[in-house]
Amino acid sequence: MEYQSILQGQEYNFLKTDEHLGKNVILLGLAGSYSYGTNNENSDIDVRGVTLNRKSDLIGLTSYEQYVDDKTDTTIYTFNKMISLLLSCNPNTVELLGLNEEHYLFLNDLGRELIANTKLFLSKRAIQSFGGYADAQLRRLENALARDSYSQSEKEKHIFNSVKNAMHLVRLFMMAIDILEKGEIHTHRSKEQELLLSIRRGDYQREDGGFCEAFYDIVSEYEKKLDYAAANTDLPDEPDLEAVQEYVMKVNEKIIKDEI
Repeated sequence: MEYQSILQGQEYNFLKTDEHLGKNVILLGLAGSYSYGTNNENSDIDVRGVTLNRKSDLIGLTSYEQYVDDKTDTTIYTFNKMISLLLSCNPNTVELLGLNEEHYLFLNDLGRELIANTKLFLSKRAIQSFGGYADAQLRRLENALARDSYSQSEKEKHIFNSVKNAMHLVRLFMMAIDILEKGEIHTHRSKEQELLLSIRRGDYQREDGGFCEAFYDIVSEYEKKLDYAAANTDLPDEPDLEAVQEYVMKVNEKIIKDEI
């Protein structure tokens, strides 16, 4: 697929016409299964991005955080909102800084600068943020399989969703370990792609919809790896907020001075 051509469709005209987007957009990329390398024939296109705050948002009376288009499953965060999410190591936004090059649909100099500053945002906060997301996926998985009161159609729906939750659980462990051990974000899981796809296909599910012992062995192994990475990481406890502020001020000063 020629990913850059995706945005040429009329359904993405809002990127040009909305007052918060247009020339203010600095980064657009694929999200979801295409960015992870776990897409199949049923996968939808998800787009995430970053747009600069407007001058009135910075020194005026307007306030704006993100643009959402449900029809195309597109979410575009303002620069300041994105920085806030990155500082908390929010998995859904951190992954946007670690895409494969071909998965960036639009990237200008400010977008590349944001990616180049990735290490500013990585800290031990990733332990809680990624671990918390992984725990939530595990809880969803367990809850979906524990309900005996569901109708057959509801059970089938939850079994279908459970394989996605199971895959994301393992993928979150993989990304968190990379961040803690290497200080790097690798959104596309090329080395572990077959494992993730096999989980998504249901290869580790029993006929009753539960998961076999081998799956929980995989989860247990990644939990141990994450615990070790957390205990031995070189990442700081907290991001360097002064350095982040200098970077944010530099970008926003250009907006105020109409230099963009």
